[in-house]
Amino acid sequence: MVFGQQFQRKSSKLSSETGGFRRHGANEYQANFSESEREVLINLSEQLIELLAERVDQSHDDPLAAMVGITVHDSPPEDEVLLRLLPNAYADEQASSEFRRYTESTLREKKRAHAMALRSNIINAGESAIDLDHDGAMAWLGGLNDIRLALGVRLKIEDNSQEHLELLKPDDPLRAVYAVYTWLGWLQESLIQALMDDVSEG
Repeated sequence: MVFGQQFQRKSSKLSSETGGFRRHGANEYQANFSESEREVLINLSEQLIELLAERVDQSHDDPLAAMVGITVHDSPPEDEVLLRLLPNAYADEQASSEFRRYTESTLREKKRAHAMALRSNIINAGESAIDLDHDGAMAWLGGLNDIRLALGVRLKIEDNSQEHLELLKPDDPLRAVYAVYTWLGWLQESLIQALMDDVSEG
């Protein structure tokens, strides 16, 4: 699958006018989203869930290993987006493979849980504001970060400068992806700021 498709029309309707996340009482955070914004977030969350599911162990010869989270995968993912989300821990191939066997399953499930929380929060809230406690806010922070990492691979963000991406032609499909990427960065920053308000007032 190609992560981050289908945003040519919706990306133009993303904005910072809703104000992003803000504190709402003690250790609670709230945000309002337009219909287009909700659709984009749900779509990207579902894409991320589907992508991470490609690495789920379909069979495991050792039930105990499966129970404690040891995966059968000891090689890095071939998909470049998955590789960004589940990177090698070490330069040494053998050490990285061994580390992956013991850690990838837990990391993968954590990332899927964050994406599923983001999706369910939006769906359950409907047109109402989304209210999060501290744990929910941290899940959103992780989910938004993973979505931006995935979109960053699509945009080749390490090779293309911000100036280059901002000058993409209106009909370039990557222009819509970059608009979503930028909006998600603003949304993530608003949540970080709301969380920092707790620290500064604590």
